[in-house]
Amino acid sequence: METIRVTMDSARLAPIIDLPVTLRDREVEVVVRSKLASYTEQLYDDDDDEPKIDSFMGILKEYANPALRELEKGAWERAAVEKYLEKMKDACS
Repeated sequence: METIRVTMDSARLAPIIDLPVTLRDREVEVVVRSKLASYTEQLYDDDDDEPKIDSFMGILKEYANPALRELEKGAWERAAVEKYLEKMKDACS
């Protein structure tokens, strides 16, 4: 994985990033690397191609919206009825 590290004055970052007060007016290290690469790094050992984990269950939980969970129940059935109800009505008439 390619990583770029640069040390610079935090004043150069101020227009781009909202820095905490503790990092203002001092030298900071900026690290740039692919987010996908960091996930891959978490999943695989450097030594071999064997994954560190056995399951991807829950890997997208950070994107879940609990408020929509109830709406998900029966969503496929509702969509199928909505899609084909008119066609069935037309075919029967």
